[in-house]
Amino acid sequence: MPNYYQKKEGESHFCTRIDNDPRSVSITLADLFDRTKDSIDGRLNLPVYQRPYCWGEKQVRQLEDDLRQYFRPDQSDNGIAFYLGSIVLHQHEDEHGQLILDIIDGQQRLTTMAILCAVLELQGQKCPVPELEYRAPASHEQIRRNFVLLEGLLHDGLAVKLDRINVSVIITQDEDEAWRFFQTLNAGGVRLSGIDIIKAHHLRAITPPLKPDHYARLWESTGDVLTPVVNRLIRGRFWTSLHYRTFDRADPRNDIIAEFAERTQRGTQDNAYRPSVVEHLPTGGVSHTVAHQGYALRQPLHDGVNTIHYLLYFSRLYQSLFPEKRPDGDLVHALHEKIVRQSAQSNYLRELYETAILLYASRFGMENLPEACLWLFRLIFSLRVTKSRVTEPGVRNFCREQAILDHIAYSFNHVELMQYLTAYKYSVDHDGLEGGRTKKYFVESVYQLFGSTSPEKVDEIIRTYDNFLMAQFRCHVSLPSYRVS
Repeated sequence: MPNYYQKKEGESHFCTRIDNDPRSVSITLADLFDRTKDSIDGRLNLPVYQRPYCWGEKQVRQLEDDLRQYFRPDQSDNGIAFYLGSIVLHQHEDEHGQLILDIIDGQQRLTTMAILCAVLELQGQKCPVPELEYRAPASHEQIRRNFVLLEGLLHDGLAVKLDRINVSVIITQDEDEAWRFFQTLNAGGVRLSGIDIIKAHHLRAITPPLKPDHYARLWESTGDVLTPVVNRLIRGRFWTSLHYRTFDRADPRNDIIAEFAERTQRGTQDNAYRPSVVEHLPTGGVSHTVAHQGYALRQPLHDGVNTIHYLLYFSRLYQSLFPEKRPDGDLVHALHEKIVRQSAQSNYLRELYETAILLYASRFGMENLPEACLWLFRLIFSLRVTKSRVTEPGVRNFCREQAILDHIAYSFNHVELMQYLTAYKYSVDHDGLEGGRTKKYFVESVYQLFGSTSPEKVDEIIRTYDNFLMAQFRCHVSLPSYRVS
């Protein structure tokens, strides 16, 4: 049922001030969407750091049902308004001196009401529709979906009167106060994600002559890939022997905000930290070579453009490393798709493996990537055959004990890293190698990937599995042997 605002029509608007800012005023949706004598000065606007419009069918149906219950024909007009809730606006001047009302909280409800008004307008009902610009492609798509949904729900019409819908508006002219509201409010039951918060934090830090709107569009161009990328980056930055940290895998929101917003350094510089080689030449001169362009996964980050570019770099790198399709015959891609993502049946191992590959590619580039992928697979997925069960704490502890990510981050070159990877030894455990259990299925899938058949006998698998794997690596990629001192 709708939530009713207990104020009789005709009463004066309620307004309070606390040290003049913020102030609160109760107005109708007609006042907010249209220019009336009671309208708040300024033009409604969605700031660049707002998240995309994301209300789904459940929330839209609930709002439509509440409105239908309130505005049903047999409902008498008792002077009690329909209450849409509270919204928060940041009132400020733009570069042209015009008053702007940035929507800090309430975007989901206001956008849904604007869509509803647009549908009713098409049906011939007079309903003002606010002019709002949505930058994110995800917003455009969700608006289209909900427009179609509401066209169906309102096919028989709905006599909505915006002057009988009330909102409590909190207005602040202080930018820091607006930011605090944005961080803490949880409108419509859809909590801001960690990525929503870090996006807002860094767009807010961008100052002229740079344009926040440009970087907002770059951010939105990544689509949904930022979520898995940031989750991999958290592992790469947290699982280090110098400053080992844990995070809540099920809900890493607070860890993401802390690492990529609260702990970033103040300043406008856009630094990328890269390994370099200084070669002393026989002539007495020196040659200075930087490995390649890009950012270091574990590097310190600054507010604004630096963190945005860092996240965009790793998003593109992730997409290039793990594309949906690759040419047939690409062994590394087949290994990732068929074994890492499917047969291994462990998101914990997959996440560690992808983190390791991201770290490797960002440090050493693509030249020797196939070799690194195969040997990192052997190391990381050895846990699948040495344990009867793979757990999140088990993967985390294995990574820490073997210093997997540290070896990648601290090796000076590819050859040094390969010496570590090829020297690693393990023993296959017999538990789980019989019947249709996950370990047995994994081993069979690895043999099948290389066009072979897994031995029938458990003892034979234990004795030959790793030797088979290493032989296939050297055969398919023509890998050199590495001496270990």
